[in-house]
Formats: sequence, structure tokens, C-alpha cells
Amino acid sequence: MTHPRRSAFTLIELLVVIAIISILIGLLVPAVQMVREAAARSQAQNNLKQIGLAAHAAHSTFKRMPPSYGNYSGKDGTVFYHLLPHLDQAPLWNLGQDAARQVSLAVFRHPRDATMPGAGVFSQLPASDVPPWATSGSPDWGLTSFGANWQFFGEDGITLLAVQDGASNTAMFLEKYAVAKNGGVITGAGLWGYGVRPTRTPAQRVMEMYAAMKAAGLTAPSPAQIAAAKFPTDPNNLGANTILDYMYSKGWWARTGYVNNAGPSGALGVWPNSTSALFNWEFRCMRCAEYQPSVETLNAFKSQSIASGGMLACFADGSVRSVPPATNDKDFCAIEGPSDGQVFQIQ
Repeated sequence: MTHPRRSAFTLIELLVVIAIISILIGLLVPAVQMVREAAARSQAQNNLKQIGLAAHAAHSTFKRMPPSYGNYSGKDGTVFYHLLPHLDQAPLWNLGQDAARQVSLAVFRHPRDATMPGAGVFSQLPASDVPPWATSGSPDWGLTSFGANWQFFGEDGITLLAVQDGASNTAMFLEKYAVAKNGGVITGAGLWGYGVRPTRTPAQRVMEMYAAMKAAGLTAPSPAQIAAAKFPTDPNNLGANTILDYMYSKGWWARTGYVNNAGPSGALGVWPNSTSALFNWEFRCMRCAEYQPSVETLNAFKSQSIASGGMLACFADGSVRSVPPATNDKDFCAIEGPSDGQVFQIQ
């Protein structure tokens, strides 16, 4: 006798095959996610590396780093704008800061930045926050997923010889989400081309602070000590308060490592204050980054780790390393200060 030839699977066999496929998919998905995460992190590292090398190229040409915002190579602009010729973007730089700031550049973006719009552009900036040099009729601003360390670049630029704490210990650029929708402190966005020139020179600011302290009966340090302290600006009194006009800040600047909003926060001589600074500060943007925060509650003034494994930073020696999540405020402050005598080494 011959048996009829079977032409189909039984239900049990089919269920077994489906179960095996499901298990394999379950094992594969995390692996694919890990590969994507690693690829995104690698791309972000590469972007930071390019930005860091561009900063060094600019330093080699002009013998100092670009300022956070100011004149450099004959044009006003942010540190990011001044790096354009060294990022193969000379034609964009030649257009001027008002035209350039409207463009989104891949090198300024983190592949895993969930707040970055598809076009990489932020629009509808409040009219009151548009700098005087920017055409208010052109509301588009290019975004970035990285912040420039103000403590390093300052408003005047810095020479690498002045980085007394060591180039390998001082951060230049750090990860930072592009848009803070419901900011922990204030809403804002990392507009790589946004900036405002201070209304007075560094020498004028130092002497005004020195004179004000003497007039108030305070024990004023030397002007040199005051210059090193980098006093902050009250954003509500820009141009109206001669003492505080130094570090104009809005939630649109793609920078970190600065202080803002005067107020009590501790005793002089105790971190985060110093005996030379003479003032306490209620809100220090130099405090440690937000590690993998919710994108719904980002602090527009702080750095953030976008991917797992710590926050990427490009250091003054050109290396790109990860600042671990366990880093405390004091050590993070040391990373951002180029010559404050505090050193925290990142492996």
C-alpha cells in the first residue's frame, strides 16, 4: 500500500516555526538597536572631532581661538560661524552671519537628537529675542546638537598657551539637545549662529566692576583677578546695568559653561564660589550635565548626554571622550574651566 503524500504543515508544526522565528526576532532586535546606537554615537564623535579640528585650524591661522561671539578674521559671529571656513563651508561663511545662520549643517547635528526637526531648522523666534544684526523677516535658524564651552572660548578668544589646566582636561564642545521645549529653567534652542556682541570691551568691564566694588566699600581684588573671574550678566538688564554687562545670555545660544542670574548660593571661598569671584550665584550653568534626561524637561542652558554611556565632549587637545554620568558638579566645573586650578581627568 502506498501512503498519500502530505502537501502542508500541521498546525502544531506551523506554531513551532512561528515561535522559533519570534524568538530569533526577539534576539535580533536588541542587537540591531545596539548597532544603530553605536553607529549614531560614532557619527556624533566624528562630528565633534571635525569641529575640534576646525577650532585648532582656526587657532593655527589667527593664533587664538574664536570668541563665543565677536569679531574674528574681520567678521562678527559665533564660534560656530567662525569655524565654517575650516569645515569646508567657506562659501557659506562668505555670505555673512545673517544668511549663514539660517542653514542647517550635518556636522552640527547628533543622529540621535530626538528634538532635532527633520530640516534641522528652528523658526518663529520671538521678535524680542532677535539680535540687532539679524533680519527679523527671516525667522529660520539652523540648529546644533553641540554647545560651545563659554569658559573656554569667552567673549575674546583664548590661546592654547593660556589653558593652564591642560588641554586634555578642558572641554571645548559638549553634547546638547537642540531644542528645550518645556525647559527645566527656560525654553530655548541651540541656534549655532545666534549671538550678541557685548557693549563694552573687557578692559572697560573689569574697571567698572573694580570701581563699583570700591564704591560699595568691598575689598576689591586687583583688576587682573576680576578679569579672571568672568562675571555674569543679568539678561533682564542688558545695556542698563554697567556692572552686569558681561555675559549676555538667552536660551537660544548654543553654549554651556557660563553663569547667569545673580543670587545667594553659598559661602565665599567654598565651591562653586571662589575667593576671587566675590559673588555667589543662584544658577550656575557650569553644573554637571543632564544625563539622558526626558526630552520634555530639558534645561536650555545645560549640556545633555544624548546617547547612553556618558556625555560626549571634545577637549582642547582635539580628543573626543565620554564624560561619565557619575561626574559631580565640582568635577564637571573643573572640565569647563581652562585655568582655574581645578583638574578632573577623563579617561
